[in-house]
Amino acid sequence: MLSASSMLPAARALALEIQALALPQACLGCEQELGAVDEPEGLCALCRHRMRRIGPPVCRRCGQPLDRWSVQWQTAKAEAGAGHCEFCAAWPRELAWAVSAVWLEEGPARNLVFALKYGGWRIAARSMATVVAAELAPRLRALDALVPVPLGRTRLRERGHNQAAVLADAVGRAEGIRVLHGSLVRVRETRTQTRLDPAGRWDNTRGAFAASGETLGGMHVALVDDVVTTGATLGAAAQALAGLGTASIGAVTFARALVPS
Repeated sequence: MLSASSMLPAARALALEIQALALPQACLGCEQELGAVDEPEGLCALCRHRMRRIGPPVCRRCGQPLDRWSVQWQTAKAEAGAGHCEFCAAWPRELAWAVSAVWLEEGPARNLVFALKYGGWRIAARSMATVVAAELAPRLRALDALVPVPLGRTRLRERGHNQAAVLADAVGRAEGIRVLHGSLVRVRETRTQTRLDPAGRWDNTRGAFAASGETLGGMHVALVDDVVTTGATLGAAAQALAGLGTASIGAVTFARALVPS
């Protein structure tokens, strides 16, 4: 039976969902009133346009933008059998690739992430999934399943939901991709990554996840999270998920942090 403390976040999230459906909506990106056309997405046309997409040239493996010299360097490395840039050089081999739809900048993108993650507005995942589906369609079409990055019990109890799971469900519905919620579990609580440097992030997430459930032999899967910063969380999750015998593991995120910190 759920305790009172664990029921409150869930009740708050449900109330916000009902409010979002029952009342005239304001745009989650700019808080301006939405027209009837934009209401189902929770985001106005201007905010959809304002989010900055991540365009080429990017690293073939991690999706990090490359300058002209880095493109030449990576081409030479690829010919020698290595397809990574400096950003993903430390990633474990289990994480084969990662792509993101937009930059995490002040404005609509950041507001959507915060609305879903901390505000309890699960409806924000609809807008995020629409952008992900539009920007990352080639990668999504090649997948057999999506696996959301799990939260620890404490944060799940505080927020009432896992933002990665809500986003994965929205993307799965939009693209007709199976979502596997029980394939990965968090076995160790971790500190918040916000104030950690890159080395601290890798230490913080090492051994935090474990594979669970049925084998995924021969399946091409992608981890789903709202934001990627250094890739430490995704790398640790991929290492654990590989224990289920996947054919390949990638990662799909809505946003990418501008500068790893």
